[in-house]
Amino acid sequence: MALFRKRRDALRPPVADLDAAEVSAEGRTLALRQAVVGARVDGGRLQVEVHHPVFADLPDESRLRAAEEIMVATLGEQGLRQSVGELRAVAYQPIDSFGLDPLRSFVRSLGVSIEPPAEDPPA
Repeated sequence: MALFRKRRDALRPPVADLDAAEVSAEGRTLALRQAVVGARVDGGRLQVEVHHPVFADLPDESRLRAAEEIMVATLGEQGLRQSVGELRAVAYQPIDSFGLDPLRSFVRSLGVSIEPPAEDPPA
């Protein structure tokens, strides 16, 4: 499945503060601090499962769009394209899951540049 359906001129950067940031999906607001991931390296790219407590209430397609938004907020569009080969949105918390800050650090350790702006713009 393609992670990006539309091409824009400017790629969205990651957010500066993952604990304070939120994304919207299906009219619901999802706090990034509540999201967790499970990830493994496969062929030099990551397979990532994203979970948020709200996912249990969303249909599959909406859940995947929300997972994409969470990952863009975490890694930025460029970082996501460079590091993630497979993305799944799951209604259950993955075994050995961890937060978004450790995912960001791990992706950086793979040599992918993730540079959030110094401060997130006001909503």
